[in-house]
Amino acid sequence: NSFRRRKTKMSKAARTIKNVSKLAGTAPVKSFGGVVKAEDPHVQELKYGIKPTNTREYDQFSKARLVDLGELPHGEIPEALKFSRPYDESKLANGLKVCTEYWPSKLATIGVFIKAGSRNESIETSGVSHFLEHLHFKGTANRSRVKLESEIENLGGHLNAYTSRETTLYHIQVPKENVSKAVEILGDILNNSLYNKNQIEVERETILSELEETTGNADEVMIENAHYNSFRDHMMGQPILGSRENIGLISQDMIKEFKDTHYIAPRMVMVGCGDVQHQELVDLAEKHFGKVSGESPAGTTIKNQDTPAFSAGTMYMHDDDLPSTYVASFFKAPGWNDEGYYPAMLLQRIIGDYDPMTYKEINKPANNYRGILTYLPKMISLQKFTTQYTPYSDVGLFGHITATHEVECRSAVRHSLMTAANYANNVAQHEVYHGRNKLYHELTQLETGSSLCQVIGHQQLYWGRRVSRSEVAQRIAHITPEMLQHFANEWFYDAEFTLTAWGPVMNVQGMGPYKFLKWNTCPQQIDTAKYHLKFD
Repeated sequence: NSFRRRKTKMSKAARTIKNVSKLAGTAPVKSFGGVVKAEDPHVQELKYGIKPTNTREYDQFSKARLVDLGELPHGEIPEALKFSRPYDESKLANGLKVCTEYWPSKLATIGVFIKAGSRNESIETSGVSHFLEHLHFKGTANRSRVKLESEIENLGGHLNAYTSRETTLYHIQVPKENVSKAVEILGDILNNSLYNKNQIEVERETILSELEETTGNADEVMIENAHYNSFRDHMMGQPILGSRENIGLISQDMIKEFKDTHYIAPRMVMVGCGDVQHQELVDLAEKHFGKVSGESPAGTTIKNQDTPAFSAGTMYMHDDDLPSTYVASFFKAPGWNDEGYYPAMLLQRIIGDYDPMTYKEINKPANNYRGILTYLPKMISLQKFTTQYTPYSDVGLFGHITATHEVECRSAVRHSLMTAANYANNVAQHEVYHGRNKLYHELTQLETGSSLCQVIGHQQLYWGRRVSRSEVAQRIAHITPEMLQHFANEWFYDAEFTLTAWGPVMNVQGMGPYKFLKWNTCPQQIDTAKYHLKFD
């Protein structure tokens, strides 16, 4: 009886140690037949009713290899991410690259990526890349706008496009038997569009209306103004759509010159995803894109190839009619080709976003193991807190956008500046697990043709090769808390930043000049030499 009482009164710490040791495979595992040693080869059969041919290799359903908080050992990735679909790529004689990732499907997605965007404009031609994208839907020498729309509808397809600061994408999704027609349509709109003056005037009004709509979207306003505040002396800081004044001045000659200069084969990538045969797509690309020029016309150059200088500072946009104060704080961050690209991706997932409505949901997985939830919920009027990481070819931005009542906007500024810098002091292992698993989940969700098409296209434009999800997962799996500390110390701790505020901003301005705000990037004094590490 005394033994039973002692056993019943086992401390909580002892029970925790026992459970952790069981997860790690160091404790006996109970089965229906009694106690089985952890090294017993039949442990899998007893626990799960199955007996893998090799318990060391086929441990997908086994908890024996889990460590710490039930996670895989360092450097290992989930079984589902160890497999990649068949992938092929070829290059035409003119320099256009053709890539395909195949899987059995009733649909096929074809995309054409061009390495051209608002970065390649000038102050006089700001907005021309987006204007050009619109005109490619307004008819060609072979088909009118109405006929183009009718043909796509009859194919059961969907044609779309978008322009960013460095790239432009045109993609179409059709049933697999209509791939040849889809490539022909893409070739027609990109090679035979007319750009006549009447179409330009009609589309000018459409783009002005689109610009008016974006000014009502708080996120769009903050992102565009944060870019301007961060890259004031470079075209990277100018809006993608252009300004209202510039849109009214864009001419036919500007549009044709931009197209002839940037829409050349070496700066283009064609991607096919879904039920697309590689050789078939190569033949179709040769037929419809084989005559695309391999170089820009004489006398023209690709503008703004220099690395943008990050211009630290503050910018306040007064609008007392807004019910909330929006604050955007951004640091200079790694670009696509920097060794800090993957740590930045992981840190963005670790910090994550905060929504007071979802935070109230009980046992929501997204609310577990997150450092920001120790202080953000204390801000009663906080409406949102988002973490943004936007990489470009040679630079990037990492920061936060918050929306709160003007009474608490000072707290929003402090938290947005110190959150990333805090990770230079300490990165908890459980937060790394949380961010890593979130990235793993995102990788497994890349299933649609349009999403994979965009991933492959951007990888080809920036890296010149396809990086499989297995490789991405492996790189993420090898990032340690110490690496993230070094990364945060290098990029965010006591670093220059930009602060952009919109709305009732008097309280933000009352915090003092830039040098006083910068103290928030030094949340604690740390030994910087301790984290002077290098990534392998």
